[in-house]
Amino acid sequence: MTRKYSLVIEGDEAGYSAYVSELPTILVTGRSMEEITARATEAVRLFLNSVQEDRSPTSQLKEIEVDLSARSN
Repeated sequence: MTRKYSLVIEGDEAGYSAYVSELPTILVTGRSMEEITARATEAVRLFLNSVQEDRSPTSQLKEIEVDLSARSN
């Protein structure tokens, strides 16, 4: 299964920091865009694996879709 996440990146050639806006517990740093992307990808995998392992055996997982264009002000 593949999911897309938004990686918010700040910094310059001296160094970058980034977070995944949908998973605010994930914060990574790196020296290049490639490094920061790889670290964020691994952090998301580890986070989702830990969440799945912590779920109760009787819990159910349901994926939902949310249409963001229909937001109310």
